[in-house]
Amino acid sequence: MKIQLDPQLCNKLREKINERHNFTYEKTADFKFPNSRNKVTAGAYNCICATLDRIKDLVEHCNSIEIEGQFGLCDFLNYTQSLIECITILGRVYDVPALYSGLNEHDDSIFHHPGLNGNGNDEKYFTYLRSLCSVHPVETSRHPQYQGSEAEWCPYITTMKNSVLGLLANSNPELCGADFVATVYRNDMELCKYVPIFVDKLITYVEKRYLHIQTIIKAISDYNQSLIDKFEKKTIPAPETYPTYIEYLVDLQKAISERCGKSNDHKTKEWIAIFKAHFDDEQMQSSLVAYQEALKIGIAGIHSRLQQMGIDYYFEEEPILYNKRFINNGYALEKLRYLQEDFWRLSFDEAIKLAESGGEPFCNERIDTMLSIISDARMNGADEEDLMDIAREIDHRYTTTNSEWVRIQLKIIEPYFDNIVEFDYHLNDWYLHLQVEIDFWLISQRS
Repeated sequence: MKIQLDPQLCNKLREKINERHNFTYEKTADFKFPNSRNKVTAGAYNCICATLDRIKDLVEHCNSIEIEGQFGLCDFLNYTQSLIECITILGRVYDVPALYSGLNEHDDSIFHHPGLNGNGNDEKYFTYLRSLCSVHPVETSRHPQYQGSEAEWCPYITTMKNSVLGLLANSNPELCGADFVATVYRNDMELCKYVPIFVDKLITYVEKRYLHIQTIIKAISDYNQSLIDKFEKKTIPAPETYPTYIEYLVDLQKAISERCGKSNDHKTKEWIAIFKAHFDDEQMQSSLVAYQEALKIGIAGIHSRLQQMGIDYYFEEEPILYNKRFINNGYALEKLRYLQEDFWRLSFDEAIKLAESGGEPFCNERIDTMLSIISDARMNGADEEDLMDIAREIDHRYTTTNSEWVRIQLKIIEPYFDNIVEFDYHLNDWYLHLQVEIDFWLISQRS
């Protein structure tokens, strides 16, 4: 006999948790920590992730267990209890009442064993069976509602197919129809105690605990919606309320961190750098100003979606979109990332300083020679494939750095840009990157 837990239910649980990743990432709960008497409030994200993975694997394994023979029964009791504990812990994280608490505290509708003191329930009886059969068979001592004040020792479990146990059922009617019987020794009994185990009841109990996930899914929905409602009511101030647009962006980052996660500040720092940037070349500066205005429009759209809680943790919203497919050289396009600044590592002040100072110019005596080789080869009729071969020869001869290599690649694909912007290869990497981005945008405006 096997249990059949629906794996789609744990998939739905994962989907619900991932629906608002930042809310999950920022979730806290109370946990037991080593050397601490009281529970400690701490981040719950790692617990949630571990629990989800465990539930998935446990459901798959529990569905594969053949509940035949004593060790098949032990495996079932052990792994289903692990599954139940995972579900229970996840419920605690989202403040979901335990299934056997409150009004359900005395629910014994499956096993019908309220215990000697009447305080037992299905949960307690299941853990008693698990302790007796598998976890503590020779040290079962923590279930007074089912064993009174006596310790119990379980030497073996037998199936009712055993002829001797079949005869016992005649004098012990509670054994009739059982799939297994746990034999128990006690000091207060001359004869053995026999505990019947019905597999269909075990399965019904585990299925009931597994379906508790539906309640947790609803709790997660309610939790997420409460945060959405809270943030929708909290107004993000408009740019006009700030003395400068930069100050607006700094405060906008606070809203982004609050709603989308604290690690999503690299985009805002790059926007600030763009608004602080300046080109000495008048035509390039004019193109930059137009690009900044387009960027403001895009940021306004992001502001609106943030206010409406339409953006989650993955802050991949781009305020300006353009098509790069007009360049057929995928390798060169990929290498353009060498020009990008790592805004993850910069502070806001460092981002501003990078833009205001213009950065250190790219002073490199070798680069003009390298670029001249590409230009001369093109003048002599070399096609793009030839130029890539020549670039590899340059790399072999000069052992190029990343900054040099990306400039060589940009020189090779330069004709695709139709000379809309005259690239200054002596700008520092980020300023050259900004020129390239502006050029992509200008070309997209023509289509």
